[in-house]
Amino acid sequence: MKEALPPDVAAAIAAADKRAYFEQRVFIRSPFGLWTTALLIFAVLMGLFALAWLASGRPALVATDGRVYAGTLLRLAIWFALMITVILAMQRYARVKDGEDLPSYVPVLRGGWESVRTELAPRDVSLNPATIVGIVLGAVMSYLLFAARDRDNLLDYPALLAWFAAVTTLLAVMAARGVALTRGGSRGMHGTIEDKLIIDLLRIDRLSVVGRSASRPALIWFTVSAVILLLFIGGSMTLLNVAFLLACAAMGTWVFVGTMTHVHQRIKHAKAEELERVRCEIDQVRAGTATSPADLQGLLAYEKRISDAQEWPFDQSTLVRFGASALILTIPWFGQAIAAVVVEHL
Repeated sequence: MKEALPPDVAAAIAAADKRAYFEQRVFIRSPFGLWTTALLIFAVLMGLFALAWLASGRPALVATDGRVYAGTLLRLAIWFALMITVILAMQRYARVKDGEDLPSYVPVLRGGWESVRTELAPRDVSLNPATIVGIVLGAVMSYLLFAARDRDNLLDYPALLAWFAAVTTLLAVMAARGVALTRGGSRGMHGTIEDKLIIDLLRIDRLSVVGRSASRPALIWFTVSAVILLLFIGGSMTLLNVAFLLACAAMGTWVFVGTMTHVHQRIKHAKAEELERVRCEIDQVRAGTATSPADLQGLLAYEKRISDAQEWPFDQSTLVRFGASALILTIPWFGQAIAAVVVEHL
């Protein structure tokens, strides 16, 4: 049974949620659950696209070279709606799971629940600079992708142009804000690890909660990378898409490995200090200089226990979780192969 949060911690988290950034408030204020809300977001985005297409007179969108690319725009619209939905849903999922893990931090932080309340309650990160960067980047991308081309542009269809410009800008803003949130969360976690984390070498397994927390931002970025790969299946591989894909995969790896390495270094340092202390006691017993010699066999057994202590703060389930997050990147490729087999046989 999950441990209930104390009233003051629950109140701090509820207060933080009320002033949370937009991506969280969408779900906080929704009367539905997380996944139902995500489906509704996707439906609304696609519904607005349908209205824009109807308002444009249901155009065939024939290019100057005779190609009909209405289907390409539809696939691109589905991709934008899916990407925005995935980012919103995965951010909320990570925050909900982080809240469920708060009781597991009590035994491993100095100050117990007070440290959980002050150190791990959702933090406010300044997102205004990232929002401005995202708006500028989105406006530039919208112009280059949908208006600046000599052909295949949407200048004759203002409603469709407005929809694609809006979702492109929204996606750019969310990406920039996601980077700021990941960096802010990583800095906060590193500060907590440095100042508050208790390294109990006989109970290293308790620190697996840190690994679980670090794996969730990685899951977000890997999932985003998988959605980007859907563009490649549609034949839309460009240098911009490749750069975006590599950046997302790198962010996911960095946030997990960086946090794990920091805790690993703390454990190694504590382990070295404790081994040196025990070995000094062993030397005193062997030399017969200790005022009250401890049992040598006991000290040797303790030394062996400390020497064998795990140095990485995650368990097998965390490794499986992180590995599964990385494998999400392969889903579009398997999906493409399966679809090709089905089409071939039909």
